[in-house]
Amino acid sequence: MKAAAAKRKNYKRFSTLFYLGSILFWIGLWQLAAVRLSKELFLPAPAKVCQVLWKDLIPSREFWSSIQVSLLHIGTGFLAGALAGTGLAALSFLCRPIRVLLWFPIKIIKSVPVASFVILVLLWIPSSGLSVVIPFLMVLPVLYIHTLSGLEHTDQRLLEMAQIFRLSRWKKALQIYLPQVLPQIGSACSLAIGMAWKSGIAAEIIGLSKGTMGNALYQAKIYLMTPELFAWTIVIVGLSIACEWGMKGLVRLLERI
Repeated sequence: MKAAAAKRKNYKRFSTLFYLGSILFWIGLWQLAAVRLSKELFLPAPAKVCQVLWKDLIPSREFWSSIQVSLLHIGTGFLAGALAGTGLAALSFLCRPIRVLLWFPIKIIKSVPVASFVILVLLWIPSSGLSVVIPFLMVLPVLYIHTLSGLEHTDQRLLEMAQIFRLSRWKKALQIYLPQVLPQIGSACSLAIGMAWKSGIAAEIIGLSKGTMGNALYQAKIYLMTPELFAWTIVIVGLSIACEWGMKGLVRLLERI
């Protein structure tokens, strides 16, 4: 047991080192390309981007306000889409007519490009609400499809055992369906978080939502502030990864309960 635990610990340590090495490799490649090109307008060096991030963006109130607004909007859209997707999947699993009824709209939502949704949604709501509605629409079909698939592939032997012991529907849902479908929901959430961030920021850029990260990114592009553009991109990627890690940790915690 101790040997196996030590082996797992060493594997995690080496795995972390490999990932750090991968990050350093790409930063080094970025630095090499920036030196080779020697044009900050097109490709600033990593040191310059870090300098802009540390000295110009982080100390400013607008920076933190933009993060707060975008995080709140995108997080709300993600949470609403996740709850709606899992809830509709459960209803579709229980009722075949609902599944047939939802098949067409889910296909449409999954296929329509983000830009088209932004333009259509702008006809009905102000631009400030785009970064809530668009992530909601992007997340909903992902959670719906993965949750429904997990429910459909529940171990039949466990269901037969539940029937033999005459478990109630509530106990069957908590003790059989939930543990079976939770890994599917976890992987779907990891995928959907990235989609929510990409679609939410894109909606903010297209809708020119003031006081958001997407608008700051757009302003940096308009005024050719390339280091600031890269700095904002790094912040967005970092927040997306942090949210994904947080979701994975939450799913692992729920699986242990």
